[in-house]
Amino acid sequence: MAQNNARALPLEQPQPNKQPNLRVLPDQSGQMSRARWTHKEFILCGACGLVVSLLLVFVVASSVAVNNANRNLATSQTRIDKIGSQNSNLKQEINELSSHSRLQKVANKYGLSLANQSIRNVSK
Repeated sequence: MAQNNARALPLEQPQPNKQPNLRVLPDQSGQMSRARWTHKEFILCGACGLVVSLLLVFVVASSVAVNNANRNLATSQTRIDKIGSQNSNLKQEINELSSHSRLQKVANKYGLSLANQSIRNVSK
């Protein structure tokens, strides 16, 4: 008698595509719903939110500091221009007051005479 020595192999079941590990819990009405967030997920979201908030505060503070610096620069530049203009006006006035023709007019007004040989101009 011939024996059949073939053994029976179990049929492999096709495995379904692995999906993310979501816990599904039944709710009050018997329908399935997603699980709540885990403690780690809350901490991670909170940490990310805190980092984003700190970065936003840093950006706003930097913007305010830059605006203040620009305003101070503009104010200083305005003062520098104003003082430069005053200096130019004063130099022009000095030149007008020390001109030879003006000195001659003042001398004639008070009955004085100028001896050109005794006048010396001193400049820096």
